[in-house]
Amino acid sequence: MKDTRSLLNRATDALRTDVPSADALTTSMQRNSHRLGIDGASEAVQAIENCEGIRFLLKAYRAGTLPEPRRLLVESHLHECGPCLHLLREGSHAAVVDWSAPSIAKRAPRSPRMWGWGLAFASTVVLTAVFLYRAYWQVPPGVRAEVQSVDGAAYLISDNVDRPLAPGAALHEGEQLRTGADSRATVRLADGSLVQINQRSTLSVGARGRDMTVALDRGAVIVEAAHRTAGHLYVHTPDCRVAVTGTIFSVDAGLKGSRVGVLQGSVQVSHAGLHPVLHPGEQFATSDNLAPQPLQEQFAWSADQQKYVGIMAQLALVEHRIAQLPFPEPRSSSDLLPRMPANTLLYVSIPNLGEFLNEANTIFQDQLNQSPGLQEWWSHGQTHNQQDLNEFVDKIHDISQYLGDEVVLAGINGADRPTIAVIADVQRSGLKEELQREFTTPTGTLNVLDPASLASAGAVGNRGGYALVRDHEVIFAGTTEALKLFNASLDAGASGFASNAFGSQIAAAYTRGAGILLAADLHAMLQSRTAHTPREADKQRQLEATGLAGVQYLIAEHREHNGVPANHLNLQFAGTRQRVASWLGSPAPMGSLDFVSPNASIAVATLTKDPASIADDLIAMASQAKSPVDLNEVDAKLQISVRNDLMANLGGDFLVALDGPALPTPAWKMVIEVNNPAALENALERMTKAIDGEMHDPKNHPVTIEGEIANGQQYYTIRDQVTGAALAQYTYADGFMIVAPERAQLIDALRTHADGNSLARSAAFRALLPHDASENYSAIVYQNLKPALSPLLSQFSGEAADTLRKLASDSRPTVICAWGQDNRIEAATDSRLFGFDFLTLGAIFDTRNKSAAQHVTN
Repeated sequence: MKDTRSLLNRATDALRTDVPSADALTTSMQRNSHRLGIDGASEAVQAIENCEGIRFLLKAYRAGTLPEPRRLLVESHLHECGPCLHLLREGSHAAVVDWSAPSIAKRAPRSPRMWGWGLAFASTVVLTAVFLYRAYWQVPPGVRAEVQSVDGAAYLISDNVDRPLAPGAALHEGEQLRTGADSRATVRLADGSLVQINQRSTLSVGARGRDMTVALDRGAVIVEAAHRTAGHLYVHTPDCRVAVTGTIFSVDAGLKGSRVGVLQGSVQVSHAGLHPVLHPGEQFATSDNLAPQPLQEQFAWSADQQKYVGIMAQLALVEHRIAQLPFPEPRSSSDLLPRMPANTLLYVSIPNLGEFLNEANTIFQDQLNQSPGLQEWWSHGQTHNQQDLNEFVDKIHDISQYLGDEVVLAGINGADRPTIAVIADVQRSGLKEELQREFTTPTGTLNVLDPASLASAGAVGNRGGYALVRDHEVIFAGTTEALKLFNASLDAGASGFASNAFGSQIAAAYTRGAGILLAADLHAMLQSRTAHTPREADKQRQLEATGLAGVQYLIAEHREHNGVPANHLNLQFAGTRQRVASWLGSPAPMGSLDFVSPNASIAVATLTKDPASIADDLIAMASQAKSPVDLNEVDAKLQISVRNDLMANLGGDFLVALDGPALPTPAWKMVIEVNNPAALENALERMTKAIDGEMHDPKNHPVTIEGEIANGQQYYTIRDQVTGAALAQYTYADGFMIVAPERAQLIDALRTHADGNSLARSAAFRALLPHDASENYSAIVYQNLKPALSPLLSQFSGEAADTLRKLASDSRPTVICAWGQDNRIEAATDSRLFGFDFLTLGAIFDTRNKSAAQHVTN
């Protein structure tokens, strides 16, 4: 026993005296750093044995310069050692702590003046803190909202009670309002704003300082925000924030993300570091999977839909009347193009539109005077009025009398940001004095220079912008540096831009006749953007993975000759189109159009490359994604090979159409080319059973596919196993799969195909196709709203019905055609669908909140 104890004592002493070598410490540190996920391999080994060692590190810890291992060690020690923590909080000690007795110095008596200054400073700090607290953080007392109306069922959800809500009920801080199925509710917020709430929506209302926040967890709301003099109204969804002061807008928070649409005024949306400002008619979605939705559909569920739809119908009528105005004749050449800087990346040419805008404003004012609903919309919020609009248009008209027949906006890459200027020819004297007279506003005066004064002008900013009036040209810009750059370019004469690779594309457009011309060197713009952060670098890699990084030039043209419009878009790539950019197939006949009748309201048909190749692209992109997707796992869950069993059995001809009545159930249909119907059907049925097997939530409704033969034709029904409802039906015919909500529509599609009386064979449809050398296209978008508008008349009355009736009578069908080539995608239309009429309307409404000087200089 004694020998054993002696042996144990010797072993203990050996462990105490055994000091690891520096190499051993380094190896141990690297091993443990790797396990903890921290970087400690590069730090020199220095043992910390007691509080003295920790206190030596406090200065570096306080400054945030300690390596990660040492920082963790210090924090661990501070959790257990009170004296060291107290020393850290004192905050002004040297790296090496002096533990000698401190010397006691005699303090000089403070004068009354010093005490007075100290008291004043302290009072200022306290008052400022109180003001900021009340303005931004204080939770004000009182009710947050009051229920105005309930159509159906609405419930109050709180910590204490869940109960049904009735008109007059109050909503306090922390309480949630939830609407039931097929139910609507309207609440008035404490600031006077009205919020209409759609079915199955959940929201709460909170207040901090002068701000109010509507937190929309899910569902849809329409907000009529009250005009404010202080603070904001915010609408929060799980993935975005909307800030407003007085406007009408809709917010929808759904499974894919959030969508914001603006009917009146403007809102700012904050999402993922972006902060776009939306104006009337614009919308924003937080997910790329959310396709744009017509604004009228976003407001269709509202109890005030007649008012909202009436406003949109009135605006559409204004647009239609403006579209009838004669447009300036195309220009065949430009004396400004050859003198633009050789490194120009953006070139926009428009005709002198002074007379056109003046006549368009006359139409708008006439419609405004005839429509009380439009007047109410225009005057709501007191942010604009007829006089402001008339004054702006008058100024533009007066200035246009001094200019030539073309105005050019050009942009180049500056040292740290794009440099943009607007240039026009001058055809008569007196422009300098006219600009000084017209553009002196409360928000800023346009600084008008001549070449002599420009030479001595400094780089001092001017809120109203700058204009340089030369003998034969005028230049508008936001800085004097931009004026000097473009002034030197005009003085130098031909720069070679018109003959380089990009400029020659623009010169060729003039030979075809230039009305509105937009050209952008997208490749150079993308190359100029440096990825400063890992997130930006990741976005760049994702863009390259899609093949869209290979885009080269965008050339968009709109012209009118003798009242006939022509629009053309050309998206060119640096080489052969790759990945997503290659999915649009080559022009060829479209068999899917043979299943659509000439009475269709909407038809969108497209040809793609081999769907199996698209699947290969998706697989490659998934493997390169930041979070790679295991497609083998997807195949295992679906019990099919998505590529081989699904995509490989499809052709490349797809169509979606509204072919029949829009009410009460839209008569939509899909037509999909199929190479092997039997194999595709087998894959669909296996996939459906697999998905049902994966559904473990009782709230999910499994579906089944049922087959039936009627009149010799095999039909299939996709049915909800819980409710028994038929979700959709489909059949196969002549190499296509036709899908529709009801069998009657399938029978109509089969009859249309058999009779040959289809949209594709209609003389009226063919007359709408662009006048070009293409006999086939890769994609076609067709709309004829007249059949869809007429049934809607029964749903409206009064002014809204009158406006819809006018739209239905004046509506004209339109077609956009697109085709893919090896290195480009082109689109064209001879219809008034996307052209200057929309741009004019947008410019008119965008003047509400901006001064005239800002419009000219920006």
